[in-house]
Amino acid sequence: MSPTLRHLVIITTLWAAALGVQAQDTQQVFGSWTLRCSGPGADAGADCMMFQNLVQKAGGQPVLQFGIGMAPPDGLPTVLVSLPLGIALPPGITVQIDSGAAAIFPIERCEPDGCRASFKMRDATVQQLSQGQQLRLTFYDGERKPLKVSLSLEGFGAAFKALAAAQH
Repeated sequence: MSPTLRHLVIITTLWAAALGVQAQDTQQVFGSWTLRCSGPGADAGADCMMFQNLVQKAGGQPVLQFGIGMAPPDGLPTVLVSLPLGIALPPGITVQIDSGAAAIFPIERCEPDGCRASFKMRDATVQQLSQGQQLRLTFYDGERKPLKVSLSLEGFGAAFKALAAAQH
C-alpha cells in the first residue's frame, strides 16, 4: 500500500471512530473533550479518538472538529482537523497553544463534507496542550480573511491519558 493511500485509510478510520460509524462504541467526556472508542468490545485495543467540535450558535452548523488519534503503524498521536468548505487552502491552518509560538500546517484536501488537515504531534506538544488553557486556530475564508476560533483545553490531559491507555 502506498504511503498516501495508507495515510488516507488511517484518517478515514480515525474519523469513522470519531463520528461513531461502527456498531459498538463507548464515549467518555473529559472537560471539553470527548473520547470515543469503537471496535471489538470498544475497550483496550479499540479504535479511539478524542475530539472537540465547534458549532455555530445559530443553527448548530459544524464549523470545525479537532480530533486526535493514535495512528498506525507508529502509534504516534495524529491530529485531524475538519474545516468547512469554501475556505482558502493555500494559507493553511495556524495552531497556537495559549500565547506560545504559532505553527502553520497545510490543508491537505477537501471532500463533500469539509476540508481536512492532519499532522503528527510531538511529546512536547502533548505536554503543552495538557498544561494549556486555550487552543487557538486560524484559517481563512474564500476571500482570505482570517477566521479565528478557540477551543478549551480543559480536560485535555485526562482525555489524552485515557486515549493512550485504550490503545494498549
